[in-house]
Amino acid sequence: MTRIAFIAALLAASVSACVDTREVNMRNDPDFQAGYAAGCSAATTAGADYRKGPWRDEGMYQSNETYRHGWGTGYSTCRNPNTPAPGANPVPSPSPGH
Repeated sequence: MTRIAFIAALLAASVSACVDTREVNMRNDPDFQAGYAAGCSAATTAGADYRKGPWRDEGMYQSNETYRHGWGTGYSTCRNPNTPAPGANPVPSPSPGH
């Protein structure tokens, strides 16, 4: 049984190494970096409608997975967790939980 556990651990480590390498390569891609910058700009600009306007290149967002991943990563990394998402209602509900 320990031999099977060892092989499983070795396999899991090798698979995770591949995932990490892919992520690093993606982060070095100019499309990822452009998406990250656009997502971060959308997250840090007061009053921005992050789904429209100059906050992202829609053509790239729709057709390029690397740009789209960079945009999402930039938006979630740069967004202040205390700030409601654009379009969220800042007024509390009169009947919470409903």
